[in-house]
Amino acid sequence: MSAKRSKAAKSGAVVGMAARGFNYARRVDWAAVWIRAQWLTHHTRRLYNNLSEEERREFLDLVVPTKDSKMIAKEDRGRVQELVTKAFTGKR
Repeated sequence: MSAKRSKAAKSGAVVGMAARGFNYARRVDWAAVWIRAQWLTHHTRRLYNNLSEEERREFLDLVVPTKDSKMIAKEDRGRVQELVTKAFTGKR
């Protein structure tokens, strides 16, 4: 038979987890996180603005891994390169 933990022991574990989380959050380079988030937002906007809806759908179908295919198929790599180039430059 297992012994029940007291409410004080459970709350002590919760406080310990919160303290570890707080200490971890203090070590994170939040400026770097912010810069990366801004970069991702900017490039996502470029992807959205430079590709048509059909091209965006095609791009996601090609690059999002599925159960059957984890990698981009060799025959699709050229098309992915075209779409990425257009997304970043706005040109074909």
